[in-house]
Order: sequence, then structure tokens, then C-alpha cells
Amino acid sequence: MRLTELSGQGGCSAKIGQEDLAAVFSELLTPAAGPLLVSAEGMDDAAVYQVSEELALVATTDFFPPPVDDPRDYGAIATANALSDVYAMGGSPLLLLNLVGFDLAALGGETLREILEGGAEVASEAGCAVAGGHSIRTSEPIFGCAVVGAVHPRRVVTNSSARPGDRLLLTKPLGTGVVLSAHKQQRVAAETLAEAVSVMRRLNRSAAAAMLEGGASAATDVTGFGLLGHAHNLAKASGVVVRLLAERLPVLPGVRELIHQGLVPGGSRRNLELARSRCRIETGVDPLLLQLACDAQTSGGLLIAAPPPGADLILAAGVGAVEVGEVLPGRGGQPPVELV
Repeated sequence: MRLTELSGQGGCSAKIGQEDLAAVFSELLTPAAGPLLVSAEGMDDAAVYQVSEELALVATTDFFPPPVDDPRDYGAIATANALSDVYAMGGSPLLLLNLVGFDLAALGGETLREILEGGAEVASEAGCAVAGGHSIRTSEPIFGCAVVGAVHPRRVVTNSSARPGDRLLLTKPLGTGVVLSAHKQQRVAAETLAEAVSVMRRLNRSAAAAMLEGGASAATDVTGFGLLGHAHNLAKASGVVVRLLAERLPVLPGVRELIHQGLVPGGSRRNLELARSRCRIETGVDPLLLQLACDAQTSGGLLIAAPPPGADLILAAGVGAVEVGEVLPGRGGQPPVELV
């Protein structure tokens, strides 16, 4: 049985929608104790807790149903996706705990072993220890990680400190949601899937190092809420306007054709509906690029706001960064995100 047949939606397309989460959180008490530098209030990528003048811990968790059928790729992608939250905060992963939901009787121990081995390969590449985890029996496979990382308290990068005049960079091409939707329906070319898997397995470690070297003002990683959704979180938290240039958005090979065929996951469609209600979308924007800007990414790249000299350094660092927009002053009552 194909792993993707066992889930309704795979990868980060399975995320609960932003508006639904906001409605729940609006009446939820989230106690904070001690020197919590970054909490859940700004919808940032991870929590940051200061331990000493020289050390803060970055904590996050991420898991999802199978985005692909290959168990080893599934484990690798889910692990890279979880580690990305630490990199987005400017941190370095220290250790992770695996989170597993699995039906051993139906799928067998070898499949689970391959998932775990794929995750361990990526963790090893990141220099991150794998320190056990937790498993339950579920009919729908679920895999991911809880990750703890380290960062200097004065080097934390958040989504709330973008400044007018910053340039916006994106470090991975868009379209993984579309490719995974097509893969689930067995309607994607092997080379298109292989390229998407390669991008999803790739760590954001080098991009994060370049981001720190370039003195980035703010950052977030782009996953299930799509580029416009994560840009909205950054703009709102920073009190600025994020202007994205549709024609500059990097696209995975083969994705344009798949969108033309209607192979768009439900998560991406929900993102588009939300974006229409809270973003300013210029009339002339190509509908295909609008859908791409809303595509639910799995293990996507970093969206980085950096001052011009730092942006030049990041672009020259060879980490796949592309300039996709700019940060403007906030305007009261106006949408915080523009796609032009």
C-alpha cells in the first residue's frame, strides 16, 4: 500500500488553517514563566527561553502525515521541516525527539525503520542528536520531531523585527504543495517529484548561517500557510507592510503545468481564500502566481528581511536566495501584505 493512500492530506498541507487557529487561541490562556524571549503570541516559528547571558534554548515541534510514498524520504523531509524552525530563529539544533503514529500490524516494522533512518540521516547532517521519542498506534501514519536548539540571546532572529527599507529574500523555490498533490494522484513526472524531494530534504542550515552573517532584521520559514500566510505573520508582528513581487517568485520545475491541470491541494486553496480577504492583490497579478504564493509548502525555505548591504551578502552566499520583495512602513487600516 502507498503511504500517501493512508492520509487525506500529506505534509504541511494538513495544517489547521490560520484563521481557525486564531479563533481558538483568542480565548486560550498561555501561561508564560521566566525569561521567555519568544512566546506564542507573535505566531513565530519557535519558542525561545533564556538560560543565561550567553545561552537561550529554542524549542519547537512539527509532524505530519506522509507527503511521499518512500518511507526514507518521508522521515528525512519531516525531520528537515522540524529543524527549519530552529534555523529560522538563528539557532543551531542540539537534539530531537521523534514523534510517531503508526500501525505496525498493517505496515510492518521495516517501513517504520526506514522512516526513522531517513530522519536520522538528516539529523546527522545537521549535527543534531536523536534522543528517543514517543510512539502511538494510529491508522494514519504520522511522523515528526520535537527539537531543542541553542542560540545566543542577542542573536535571536524573530518575525517581529522587520524594518522599512529591508529587502525580502526567499531561499527555496515554491510549489512543493502542488507537486505532492500530484504525486498523491500519481500524476507527476518522476523528475519533477525527485527535484521537489531534493528541495524538501535540504536543510536551511546554510541559509540561516548566511542570514546571520548578513545581519538579517527578521525571518520566518515558509511552510503550510504558504508564502503570503507566513509573510502576513511577519508583517503583522513587525508593524510593517510586506510587498512581494509575483514575477520574481522562484518556481519548482514542472509546477506551472501541474497548476494548469488543477492539481492544487486543499490546504493551498484555503490559503488562497484567506489571502484574498486580508492581502492587497494587484489586479494584473497572474492567477497562477497568486496560487503559487498561497501554495502550502512542506519543508520550505526561509523568508528573510535584511538591510540592503546584508541582502547583497546573502544573495552572494550561494544558498539559493532570490530577492522577492521589500518592506515598507506600516499604514494604519491597510492590508499588511501586498502581491504586485
